[in-house]
Amino acid sequence: MSKNDSRLTSSEITSLWVQYIRETMAICISKYVLAIVKDSEIRSLFEFCLGLSEKHLKVLTKILNNENFPLPNGFTDKDVNLQAPSLFTDSFWLQYIHDMTIHGLSGHGMSFSGSVRKDIRDHYYQCNIDAMDVYNKSIDILLSKGIYERDPYYSTPQNSEFITDLGYAMDILGKKRPLNTMEASNIYFNLRKSIAAKGIILGFQQVTKDKKAHKFMQQTYWYFFFDIT
Repeated sequence: MSKNDSRLTSSEITSLWVQYIRETMAICISKYVLAIVKDSEIRSLFEFCLGLSEKHLKVLTKILNNENFPLPNGFTDKDVNLQAPSLFTDSFWLQYIHDMTIHGLSGHGMSFSGSVRKDIRDHYYQCNIDAMDVYNKSIDILLSKGIYERDPYYSTPQNSEFITDLGYAMDILGKKRPLNTMEASNIYFNLRKSIAAKGIILGFQQVTKDKKAHKFMQQTYWYFFFDIT
């Protein structure tokens, strides 16, 4: 293999393909929210997000077309009813976009670190900056409205300690220890994610007219219902 081989690697193909699907879905969500949201700050945020998704989609399409790579079957305007009544509050959508941005930051970071070609690295470098902008905007609005729920607080420890007993990680039986900060933060984050996901699925499940989509969302809802991680 030539050191100048510019073909897409497996990780680059995966990142581009997955992001294409996500951006087309994000465009549908943003268009729907903009059709029903009343809060001016939240509206402005989703207008900003819609612009970013459309910009990202153009870059993705150009890269894949230049490689003669088939475009994924993403979401389109046929998949969203902009005349549908509001299913959720403006505050819910604000929390939703904040939580999704956290996932976006994680995904873009992995995509950047798994890319070799400069054009793709440049793309995910910009995607990370865009996602950080959305994170800052969303958390500022949440804080200003007094609806941001912070992670659990912990008392300041008196000193640092080493873990010397395997039982620390294997305390299935016997005396239970308190959760450490890493465990508590991970559980809290996943709980927030599950609450948002269950809310979206339950709401859309109640109004969808597609039987296959209804069955899929019903099965997915119960997956999240029993998922406590």
